[in-house]
Amino acid sequence: MHTITRTAVATVAVGIAALGLAACSSATAPATDPASAVATVAPTALRAPGTLSICTTNLGSPPNITTDESGTLIGSEIDLAKAISGRLGLTPDFVTVDFSALIPSLQAKQCDVIMASLYIKPERKEVVDFVPYLTSATGVAVKDGANNGITGLDDSLCGKKVMVTVGTTAQDLADTQSTACTTAGKKPLDISTNNQATVGFQQLISGQLDAYIDSAELIGYYQSQGTAGISLVGTPSSPIDIGAATLKGNTELHSALQTAFDDLVATGDYTTILSKWGQQSLAYTGSK
Repeated sequence: MHTITRTAVATVAVGIAALGLAACSSATAPATDPASAVATVAPTALRAPGTLSICTTNLGSPPNITTDESGTLIGSEIDLAKAISGRLGLTPDFVTVDFSALIPSLQAKQCDVIMASLYIKPERKEVVDFVPYLTSATGVAVKDGANNGITGLDDSLCGKKVMVTVGTTAQDLADTQSTACTTAGKKPLDISTNNQATVGFQQLISGQLDAYIDSAELIGYYQSQGTAGISLVGTPSSPIDIGAATLKGNTELHSALQTAFDDLVATGDYTTILSKWGQQSLAYTGSK
């Protein structure tokens, strides 16, 4: 059972998911000391001996995964991946692909594990094994001072102009809410889509939208970074876990990743990483 306070999610940050196809590119972090490993992985369970190849995606979704001015991958999930790799005595090698290509890339053995804000859903659990390490939720943003009656992801959105990022859980939830509105005899949501959260925020601030729906943590992050004119309303909904995904059958790597994550938590380094990125309330504390 989860013990985190879900409503606290609104004050922290996480990332978005989107669709698309792209070629792989990689960035390798400094080597780690195998002597410090809390678990070992046989070379046969890896793409390359001594290296943990990690499929990730850069959708500009801070603070989970983004890049700095030099183009280097940074973020909480990048730090977690590095820390877990180090506990396995392996060098992390980040392979960047589009979100929709994550699982196909893992299945094609272009990487050993996915760490890319991948929600743990039943259909995904049929093809990969997960080690949960973070949580997320969905929120609704409105323009500061807006008096449009919107109170969250509920019937207050009926008939309103909203935007979502294509391919995300937010899009699914908006569609579901729109159906609920029409079933109740009310107007459906007027839903538009885009591929960048910044587009949604810009249109919201300019008055072209009544609401923008995305991860509550992403909205909170942009607020904390000084994005003027937006407010999160209501209680974040549909909490869901994020996990590191490995191929079904690669039990050795899956078990090693779990051991490494458990040590990360036990030593306090997990809390340190989440605190660095303002994500303490997103800590995964459920049963494995």
